[in-house]
Amino acid sequence: MKFNFLTKEFFDKYKECLELEKKENRPYACTTLINCLGMTFAVPLRSNIQHEYALFTNKEKTKGLDLSKAVVINDYEKFVDTITKVYISDDEYKVLLGKENFLSKKLETYIKKYKKALKNPDIPKNSILLKYSTLQYFHKELNIEEIQNEE
Repeated sequence: MKFNFLTKEFFDKYKECLELEKKENRPYACTTLINCLGMTFAVPLRSNIQHEYALFTNKEKTKGLDLSKAVVINDYEKFVDTITKVYISDDEYKVLLGKENFLSKKLETYIKKYKKALKNPDIPKNSILLKYSTLQYFHKELNIEEIQNEE
């Protein structure tokens, strides 16, 4: 699994996005959903995760790759820092080693769940998923048509 930092240009472009992890020194795992959407996603490593949408790296299920904060990378050259070396803990690295396909499938499932939640946003669990997910900023890239209430 490859870890990178996102560039200042990425954070500048998405500065208005409140749910985005804005620490420029936070490593993101870049993975491509080749069989699913043909896009590159960056998924941040986080601690203090308090939901199920993650690939956990510890027994307590508080650290790992947070799928709810995944972002679409639509300009790899511009938004991914491939020069700065990323260091993560040995323990996390060992848990994530060789899990690229598993992460892709888990992210694909999360995206499907997000799209399904959009159909019933008034259900409390869906409302929470939608509110805290960074996918809300990438509807165009995910081919999600805006649902408008015309009453």
